[in-house]
Amino acid sequence: MLALGACGESGDTGPAIGVGTGGGGATSGAASLGGASTAGSATLAGAGSGGAAAGVSASGGAGASTGGVTGGGGGVAGGGAASGGGGARDFSSNRDAFFGDSRCAAAKVQFCEDFESGTLDAATWKTGGTAPVIDEVQAARGKKALHFTQGQGNSQIKTGKVFPAMNGRYWGRAFVYMNAMPHQSTDADSLTYSHWTILAATGAMVAGEVRVGGQLQKRYQNATALNFWGVGTDNRNEPEGSGDWTNADDDPKGAAKAVVEKQWQCVEWMGDYMTDETKFFVDATEHPSLATTPTTKHGGNPTKPFLLPEFNAIWFGWAEYQPTTQKFELWFDEIAIDHERIGCVL
Repeated sequence: MLALGACGESGDTGPAIGVGTGGGGATSGAASLGGASTAGSATLAGAGSGGAAAGVSASGGAGASTGGVTGGGGGVAGGGAASGGGGARDFSSNRDAFFGDSRCAAAKVQFCEDFESGTLDAATWKTGGTAPVIDEVQAARGKKALHFTQGQGNSQIKTGKVFPAMNGRYWGRAFVYMNAMPHQSTDADSLTYSHWTILAATGAMVAGEVRVGGQLQKRYQNATALNFWGVGTDNRNEPEGSGDWTNADDDPKGAAKAVVEKQWQCVEWMGDYMTDETKFFVDATEHPSLATTPTTKHGGNPTKPFLLPEFNAIWFGWAEYQPTTQKFELWFDEIAIDHERIGCVL
């Protein structure tokens, strides 16, 4: 089911998706975006005026998810309820409360896609690169999720339905299952470095993508290269742009953990083009090292401030930028967008 609240403006007006080709994530050219691979239908949810959706108390079947999920439990309690929209939202980091039945229909957020219909709504989504498929191999909630398999290059879905963001700020939440990521090994296709992206927003006034993804790299005292979360942009073709860069996770300081594979994770992010700020969370825990402001230190053009576009489109999926014969695999489930933080329980 695709649940839509009032969102100010519909349509996909963003630029084409960039295809990364070089080291460090430089992009070259653009992926052609065709219509969604399958037809579907959109269901309208209750919504507030002017793109605002009322907050609700989180509910819905907590516990282990269906559809072949591994690693659903074992969470650490924390966080707690906080105010969001017109009511309380649960920002707990207890993973036992994340999974179960789909919660899109009752979420009362601006946008929520659970893939339970088994099709992509062509009026909402456009595909780029290798078309993903909806299956029941893995699911964070309900029975279905969107399955991406890709080598070097991209496999993505894109929408502009959720923009423009209310007061310039939007919050996103998605469940992601990384099954096969870039890796170093003794095999002939081993990588010691790779830059990858799983979602990125684009817009007007400022060129480039605002990316959430990461890098395979050797850090700290690790014997081999591991994947770490990262945020950044590819704004390198604009004289005043901040360049092409990715900042790596450093939470906790000097001992960041590698991206968890073969387990569902809840990823949250915020982008505010009025204040040029971003935030990033994993399993309801904020990673301050990946928050950005105009003065955040970065590579690329380090003397230029990191300014955000007026968001008008966002894509989800996979893009990897280094030459490789490795194959990558992941699933997305229950993608939600709102003007307030959503959390992992709602």
